[in-house]
Amino acid sequence: MTLRLVAFAASLLLAACATDRPLAFRCDRFEEFRIPVGATPAEPGSIGTAEGTDPLAETIASTFQVGTADASEAPASNFLILSGGGQWGAFGAGFLRGWSHKGTGAAARPDRFDVVTGVSTGALQASFAFLGKPQDDALVQAYTITSERQLVRDHGPTFFLTHASMADTGPAEAYIRSRLAALIDQVAAPENEGRRLLVGAVDGLDGRMYAIDLTRIARELTGREREDCYAGALLASAAVPVVFRQVTVDGRPYLDGGVRQSVFVTDVQDAAGRALDAAHRTGNMYVLMNGDVGTRPVDALPARLLPSLRRLRTVVFNQIELTSIYNVAQRFPNMASFVGTAAGHDCGNLPGRHSDYFDPATMACLRRYGESRWESGVPWTELHH
Repeated sequence: MTLRLVAFAASLLLAACATDRPLAFRCDRFEEFRIPVGATPAEPGSIGTAEGTDPLAETIASTFQVGTADASEAPASNFLILSGGGQWGAFGAGFLRGWSHKGTGAAARPDRFDVVTGVSTGALQASFAFLGKPQDDALVQAYTITSERQLVRDHGPTFFLTHASMADTGPAEAYIRSRLAALIDQVAAPENEGRRLLVGAVDGLDGRMYAIDLTRIARELTGREREDCYAGALLASAAVPVVFRQVTVDGRPYLDGGVRQSVFVTDVQDAAGRALDAAHRTGNMYVLMNGDVGTRPVDALPARLLPSLRRLRTVVFNQIELTSIYNVAQRFPNMASFVGTAAGHDCGNLPGRHSDYFDPATMACLRRYGESRWESGVPWTELHH
């Protein structure tokens, strides 16, 4: 018994001391590209409510080029909101390609979105979606893996003894960087002037949600600095605490945007609605959920740390998703809101499934399901008051 107590005490001490070297990115100007999500103290001449201004609304308003022409004749502005969801991003990749190929008439995919936002896996999709239909195949390919180790290194069930996270996302950094060079120049291209590509992350020190402006990073920086800032923003948005290795940008730790909002749709919608109203414009907001809207039951939940943490992650993030998405129903009359989800899928219990992070077979199933959603009609659900 004494030896067991000593071993137990030693494991507690090791767990308390467990640490990881952060996945660190150098970006001296990073704070310039962060837009606070939510009201800030009022400033004269800025967009906002009586309680304060909304920098996000100001940013979105800047995408509207309203000249002397009648604004009522301007085409509707289109917004694409991409949620978190880890490997469920494969569903979103298939869904977007299916939309390009099968969406027709009023349900056709817009040639361009004025604003694209993403959180976590949605942040990783966002650059492809921003660049439109020509990037569909590249997006699907990015969510096609043969081994989980292409993206993460699982530390195993005793991770807490030697690590501060369940898995290392170092491989994901290399995977993402290998695909960035072909994207960043296109994001910065002159024809995209006035559009916005934003990803959401939470500053681990001040606890606030920020929309990070990838369009400005792409246009204003060059070389390695631009790539580091861009990759840092993407990995910061996907840095699920405890689950994945900590990410720092310019020395500040960031948390997955999903710890506050799986999709920062409520704030984006509010900002867009008021900006549209001020410009006498109309808009369409498409919310793509990289996942199901429900929490599926499990047959058992062992009284062990790792299964409990994974189940907690599933339940808590699902609640955040539901709260984030269904708040969009309180919409502005000048903006139609649509939601697409993976409801009805059958990819959760595949034979040979071996991973809770990025399982190749599950991702292949989700890609196929996302694309197939367009084969039996329009899968968007329109939300009303």
